[in-house]
Amino acid sequence: MAGTTMTKLTRNKFIPFLDTAKDTTFTNCTWKRIDFSTIFELAMGEKEEDMDYICYENAVTEVTSNKPELPQEIALYEGNPMYDFMIAEFEDMPVGDECKVPFLICFGGTGKVAWEGVATLTEKKLNTVDGVLTFTLKMGGDITKGTYTITDGVPTFTATPTI
Repeated sequence: MAGTTMTKLTRNKFIPFLDTAKDTTFTNCTWKRIDFSTIFELAMGEKEEDMDYICYENAVTEVTSNKPELPQEIALYEGNPMYDFMIAEFEDMPVGDECKVPFLICFGGTGKVAWEGVATLTEKKLNTVDGVLTFTLKMGGDITKGTYTITDGVPTFTATPTI
């Protein structure tokens, strides 16, 4: 590794945003950062299929699709835009398409890689003892890959051209 420069990527470099306007057309999004959270464990959620190819003695596992999900929480600070959005989602008890919210996941690193799509908000739990409202972003469906910039706390997403 001689001559290689390494940069330690810290938790604050991986930034999840939700569109509190819930504009699934992505024309007038109001992006707010999930900020007062102590968890970030993005799971790819691979769907697997075992294949019994005749050229192998044992089955081979193939990944056929992905369904990422991100369990999250927000601390109970009234006046914080993300808490105010999530407590309204909890109190309104939405169902169906009302549970859909645009998301933007900005990955740390020099590549400025981002995912944009519509997630389903599920598993909402209010825990007043721990002082958090927990929820899960289930990001199935179409996820657009691209890059991002953040200016004054507001992200701008640029989709990667498809061939």
